[in-house]
Amino acid sequence: MTKKLNNSIAQISDILGISATSRMILNSLVRTKKKLSVSEITARINRSERSVRAQLKILTKLELVRRKVSITKKGRLAYRYFAPRINELAKSVRKETLRRLRNLEKRVKWS
Repeated sequence: MTKKLNNSIAQISDILGISATSRMILNSLVRTKKKLSVSEITARINRSERSVRAQLKILTKLELVRRKVSITKKGRLAYRYFAPRINELAKSVRKETLRRLRNLEKRVKWS
């Protein structure tokens, strides 16, 4: 299962051209099957908080990572991130690939 999962995430990364940090985040979230905070993700992949936040924004936009609002112990709002199931990841990759293809077709049409 782990090898298949690694291959799937590697393919997703290659198809969409996501960064190494994004790939590490996605790997971490898929493996843990938990909702993680930015600081937890940062600790797991050993990257800066700034880098993790930037990549989470991209991954969320691509629908490869989802987020849920939670309340911290100090009563503040925060997000906890998680990966959808692998079949949902595949749907997100398909959706993004088709979007990019449509954009390319529009550009070619106008040339």
